[in-house]
Parts: sequence; structure tokens; C-alpha cells
Amino acid sequence: MEPERMRLSLRSYPDHEDTHVHSFHQAVLAVDGVMEIEIGGVAGSILGRQGVIIASGTRHVFHVSSANRFIVLDIPRGTCPSMVPESPFFLFDDSFAELIRYTWRELVSGGLDMEGECHLAALIAGKIRQSSSPLRRWSDFGAQALAVMRQRHAERLSMAEVARACGVGVSRFHELFRRETGRTPGQMLAEVRLDHAEALLRSTRLPIAEIALMVGFSEQSALTRSLRRQRGTTPAAVRRAARQSSSQQR
Repeated sequence: MEPERMRLSLRSYPDHEDTHVHSFHQAVLAVDGVMEIEIGGVAGSILGRQGVIIASGTRHVFHVSSANRFIVLDIPRGTCPSMVPESPFFLFDDSFAELIRYTWRELVSGGLDMEGECHLAALIAGKIRQSSSPLRRWSDFGAQALAVMRQRHAERLSMAEVARACGVGVSRFHELFRRETGRTPGQMLAEVRLDHAEALLRSTRLPIAEIALMVGFSEQSALTRSLRRQRGTTPAAVRRAARQSSSQQR
């Protein structure tokens, strides 16, 4: 049944897959835990500073496999005509994250009256619209994708894992990344690894093979090929140039 006004609630979901279709819009905002969800064929995750908005009448399948807490905002279809964005997934900025924490505390305390709930619901709806704008979405999304690559560049990191950390499906992740940067996510990850490799080549005496493994390449030859292809040089040449520069400065 569609609510007459926007309503906020606290939810914790059991450990099993479920399928829903609502006659109203619904936003699900992560507080703790991870929800895997597919909305109209678009798959992603809700975790950390991430949320999702589900358009009315859209079939969605979700699964939660651990302890979890979410804030849910039910939105009547006629309340916010521009509420549903192009992509259902969005990220929180600092002010939105603080609003979510405040809302959680107020809901847990049970001290919200109807006027207070309506006020918080309207604030959250406004934040969702801002977070789902194309410019804001890429700004936050791109920063998070690059942060994941830089933090985990030494691992066998798949683009599916990066996409999941950003709360979007893999195909959407590739589409947004290529459109906004002109590169594939894999190319960007290679650049991040090469930046770290060059820094180590210049500043340490570590063997090249060890550096290759430290920054995420499978072996020394893979680092050499990538460095030659992307930057027209080799590990040995980078190290030699760094030594010559150091000697000239003495």
C-alpha cells in the first residue's frame, strides 16, 4: 500500500534473498552491513556511504548475509516528481553521512514526532536528489573508484570489486568511467601501479622483480611491458635516470 506521506523507518533484514515490487519509490540508506541488490537488471551493493533509490513498480531482488542496519525512506509517487535518477545507486558526501547518522540516532531514540519525521524525510530526499545529479555522482563515484585502486593496487584487484565498492554494476561502472575519463578502469589501475613502481624504482634499491610484485604485477616482465607500452621507458631506464639526476644535484 502506498504511504500518504514520506515515511522513515529502521530496518534490519534476515539472511535470505527476497524479491519486492512497491507502488511507491523507496530509498535504502546504509548504516551498517552490506546489501547486494539488483534493480530492474542493474546490480550493485549498498554499503558504507552508499544508498539506492528504487522507482515505483520496479522489481528488485536483494540479499543480506550478515548483521545489518539500514534507514528506509518510503516516498509516494507524486511527492517528488524528479526523485528517481538515471542510476539507482548514489554516494553520500560528508554532510549527507552526518544527516544519516543523526537520523539514525533520532529514530533509535523514538523521540521523533510526525513533524520531525517529515522534516528529516524532506532533508534526506533533497540530499538524494543532489547526490544523484550527474556531476555530483561522477565526482564522488570517480574519487571513490580511484581511492580503491590506490589503496588496493598491490592486490589481484578485479574491476567487479571496484564497481561493488562504488555501489554500481560492472557494466555501468565501465560506462561511466570511460565516458568521464576516456580510459577503461583497467587502464587507470595500470597507471596507478606504474606510478607506484616508478616511485619505488627512483627511491629504493629493491630488485625490479620485487617491485613488480609489490605494486600488483604478476612478474617483472609484465611491469616492463606495461611501462614500455604506456610510458615509452623501462624499469632499468627509470632507475638509471634517477641516479643520474641525483648525482648531478650533488
